[in-house]
Amino acid sequence: MSLPPRDEIDPKHRFDLTRIFATPDDWTTARETLDDRLDRLRSLADEPPTRPDELRALLDLTEECYRRKQRLGLYARLAANVNTSSAAAATRERDFRELEAAFEPVAAAVRRRLGALDAAAFDDLLASLDGDRYYARNLRAQAARTREPAVEEAIAAHAEARSAPTRVLRAVTTEDVDPPTVERPDGERVDVRVGDYVTELSHPDRGYRRAVYEAYHGEMERFEATLTRAVAEKLSAAATEADLRGYDSIRDRDLRGAYPDAGLEPAVPEAVHDTLVDGVRDALGPYHRAQRSRRERLGLDALRPWDRRVPTADAPAPTLDYGDATGLILESLDPLGEEYVDRTREFLAERRVDVFPTRDKRTDIPAYCPSSAADGAFVLANFREDVRTTFYVAHELGHALDVAYRREGPTRYATAPTAVCEVPSILHELLLAERCLDAGGALASHARDRLVECLAGNLYRNARSAAFKHALATTVEAGEELSPTVAREAYADLLAEFDPIVEYEDGDRGGREWLGMGMRLPYSSYQYVLGATGALVVRDRLREGSLSPADYRRFLRTAGRTPPVASFESLGIDVRSATPYERAAAAFDGYLDRAGRVRE
Repeated sequence: MSLPPRDEIDPKHRFDLTRIFATPDDWTTARETLDDRLDRLRSLADEPPTRPDELRALLDLTEECYRRKQRLGLYARLAANVNTSSAAAATRERDFRELEAAFEPVAAAVRRRLGALDAAAFDDLLASLDGDRYYARNLRAQAARTREPAVEEAIAAHAEARSAPTRVLRAVTTEDVDPPTVERPDGERVDVRVGDYVTELSHPDRGYRRAVYEAYHGEMERFEATLTRAVAEKLSAAATEADLRGYDSIRDRDLRGAYPDAGLEPAVPEAVHDTLVDGVRDALGPYHRAQRSRRERLGLDALRPWDRRVPTADAPAPTLDYGDATGLILESLDPLGEEYVDRTREFLAERRVDVFPTRDKRTDIPAYCPSSAADGAFVLANFREDVRTTFYVAHELGHALDVAYRREGPTRYATAPTAVCEVPSILHELLLAERCLDAGGALASHARDRLVECLAGNLYRNARSAAFKHALATTVEAGEELSPTVAREAYADLLAEFDPIVEYEDGDRGGREWLGMGMRLPYSSYQYVLGATGALVVRDRLREGSLSPADYRRFLRTAGRTPPVASFESLGIDVRSATPYERAAAAFDGYLDRAGRVRE
């Protein structure tokens, strides 16, 4: 199946990147401007602020530099991802990585300067800085992990090498892997790429699905040693950095991070990661029942790994053009208030969504939503006129609206902390599923599958992934060899625990299914578990009236200004206890009933 060239797509369905920079030359000019501002920031950080206005100037310039860097990164990433064969775009991405390397020692100097201030003097300076206190205190707290200038320069100089394993992983999975060709029952031959794999596994012919599964994983398995080594090197680099900066572990480093980078460190306690994984593990019953329900709906004696994506609906899959899909999404958002729906409609009209898969566009991911404080959000989608990718668009629009509301306040808080950023996106999927269920017919039948898939994936499979990546990270941190056998067995053991209904062929427990993972931060799966947990609470509270649309919008506006645990508390959720994960599992069970679960 060949994809159309980009210029054949209606411009209204393509990014308008001139919203960020009118021309690539403007990007270069903006980078030079940031270089100048960094020189000024370095000078300010050389002297301790002695007056409130001096501290404010230091904070404002720090914020400005981060904002400029976000903008440069947003443009470089989007331009490269819609034209993966462009040498100019690849060069721009490399230039941006060099900029990041030069940026970090200057940011470290700011943190070091704030950390060197006497505590009482610092508090006196803060007394008159309304709106800046959380930002200033957060930067100051990071000084404990900021090293001397020479050390920071050395760390920055090796940034390209430290990020190399991620690029190796992407190159292997998208360039070196030779997409296997499998013949469909109608005689069409299909190249099974990373971005098409799930689509092909939704085909109704079981023999074809099995051929796709075996061919795809067989090809990935050819690179098992390389992929495992790249992940091991990535974890080793992360462990070295964590040790050098005084983090307790790779997990401690990752759970302190922000997305996208705004200079803040909204830390999540490591205990939350343990609690959420254990909480989900203690509530696997509904997930296992969902697997049994799938097996019975499909009329199978055994549920095989190639049966996990095929729709269980007994009606033909509906085709949705983009207008119909976005219309459904807008209707589904009604519980969030007219203002919210209008803002979503405005976003869709601003050419901020790159809708369709095209030649040379990145298609190994279904969709994502990068943003900057200055420019807002953009959605790169690969919409295929079906229910599944309609839900992907809805998910990313949740991120986009989150950014839109957050940008109403100070730009230093305009980017969502990782721990809370999936709440609005998963909430969008829940609301869309309910709208489709109410519509009835074929749309409802296929939305039932997507609803179960959304919650099963975000709550359960991401808890499984979190446990797996933690096992890999702790193996490396213990100084042990992360071999293909170790990784394969760890993943297979977790499949046996989380997915016991799925039966594998003799000698194959599914351990190879992990291959191709590892391109994100080692600890990133937990945010989806928290997102599903939070979204379920928000949906219930909106329904019962204990949370108004205005309250929810206030949560979006302010979540970046408080630690993530406090943000969840504002929704009535204590993520440090097992209770919310137990309730999320019970809510999933309730959704299974609404989706027409086959009862044992």
